[in-house]
Amino acid sequence: MIRTDEFRNIVDSFNDRLAGVPGDITGIKLSEEKWSLKEIIGHLIDSASNNHQRFVRLQFGDLIGFPAYDAETWISAQKYNEMDWIDLITLWYSYNRILLCIIEGIDDKALDNAWKVSEKELSLGFLAKDYYRHLKWHIEQFESRLNEINDSVR
Repeated sequence: MIRTDEFRNIVDSFNDRLAGVPGDITGIKLSEEKWSLKEIIGHLIDSASNNHQRFVRLQFGDLIGFPAYDAETWISAQKYNEMDWIDLITLWYSYNRILLCIIEGIDDKALDNAWKVSEKELSLGFLAKDYYRHLKWHIEQFESRLNEINDSVR
């Protein structure tokens, strides 16, 4: 069984943080290479949606041939900067609450089931924990970008 107390705290704390960010600065791009705050959250939604599929499908056995995704291409295609900030953070939070429930319900026997991609085998247990490592990295990125934006608009 994967303990989700820490993961739940990360999700809830970040959601509280997101609710306090003024929507009018969330679409600011400091350069073409740097994601806006909306694009960071959009990427986290993409991550949640892709991992949702993995977390469910891997409970039934190994997963062969399920595609990875290119973050930059997905960001470009979805035009997150044109979306409403509240809609984005609401979707991100709701998706993550669902993922927590899915992870809590994973049978221990399924944790070793593997996603076989690019000559690697990544277990369901690893993927679930790595999802939150990835989330924490992007939370730090979000905070850093928010500081950069605040500095640029002063």
